[in-house]
Parts: sequence; structure tokens; C-alpha cells
Amino acid sequence: MSSILHPLFEGIILGLTVAISVGPALFALLQTSIKYGIKIGIFLAAGIFVSDLALVVGFYFGASAIVTNPKYHLVLGIIGGIVMLVYGIYTFFKKVSMTEQVEAISEIKVKKKGAMPYFFKGFVLNFANPFLWVFWITSMLAINATYGGNQKSVALFFAGSLSMILLTDILKVVLANKIKIAGNPQVKLWMNRIVGLLFMIIGTFIITGSLLEFFRGISLQVP
Repeated sequence: MSSILHPLFEGIILGLTVAISVGPALFALLQTSIKYGIKIGIFLAAGIFVSDLALVVGFYFGASAIVTNPKYHLVLGIIGGIVMLVYGIYTFFKKVSMTEQVEAISEIKVKKKGAMPYFFKGFVLNFANPFLWVFWITSMLAINATYGGNQKSVALFFAGSLSMILLTDILKVVLANKIKIAGNPQVKLWMNRIVGLLFMIIGTFIITGSLLEFFRGISLQVP
């Protein structure tokens, strides 16, 4: 049971870290939900989730084919962990303008009526974000390395991550009017610090896990 819960719980932590990151996607989701209602917001969130799922599934099968040598596990794990650490440090110390009161983003609009266009809009906008491609492929390779290529553990990890992201996105939609405070500069500053700290912890976990997995493999080969 613990072998199932550990990667699932660790994945939930990554998903929560991504979910509380303050950025254009958060404010687009809040603004759309406030203006057009919960139903439209949920369809937008579903489109974002499906695009994340498509990327993760694609990288999952790609990584399982690439990461086969234990030495690659170590190298990719350390590189992925360092990327997470650097991003965490950058986010932690990222400056926020104290004079900016409202996040300046373009309102998400669609030409056709109904909820489905917002689903496709959310999918396309999220899928076309190059940062997400870099983030998910780095995460996939690093987590693959951390678990020594154990596909069950990797699948559980990202199932936890994606489930948490979807759950929190739905909560953002439902509570949109109550969490508009996220646009407050002081709140954004502290959110950045929390997210940065969590990414630093995740990066450290990935590096440590990759090293332990590598040396465990060596010890098993010693007669």
C-alpha cells in the first residue's frame, strides 16, 4: 500500500504547487468564471486539464522509451532537479510591483455561443504554451529517473499531480468571486515565495531520489 501512496502523495504536492502558481492562466480562469459563470469556467478548466493530460501521456511513453539506462536516470534526474531548484529560487525572489492592483490580461472570448468553444479555447491556449511543454517534459524525465524507470510509480505520481490540478482549477472557478484577492500585490508576493519554496523542495527530492536510486542499483550489482 505504501508503494502506491508515496508516489501518489508526492505527485499531489507537485500538482498543488503548479495549481497555486500565480500567472495569466489563473487570472484568465477567474475572470472568465466571474463574467460568464461557473459552467463556462468549468469547461475552460476541463480544456486546460485535457491539454495537460495529452502532454503528460505523450511524454510518459516517450520518457519510458528514452530512460532505460541507469546512468541516464542519474543524469536526467540531477538535471531535472536542478531545473526545478533554479525555477524555485527565481520564483521565490521574483519581484512584484506594489502599485499594480489588477493583473493585466486579455479577456478570453470565443465567437460561437455555448460552453464547448471555451473547452477548445482552454485546450489550445494551454497546449500552445511553450513553458508547459518544457515543464512537463522536464518533470517526466526527472520523475522517471527518480523512480528508476518504474512506470507504475511514475503513472501514480502524475495521476496525483493532474488530479490535484483539476480539482483546484474547479475550486478556483466555483470560488472565483472570493479569491479575486489573488491579484493583490502583497498576496502575489507571498504566493510566489510559497511556490518557489515548494519547487526548491521538489527539486531537492528529485536529485536525492535519483542519487539514492542510482547507488541502490550499484549496491544490488555488487556480489
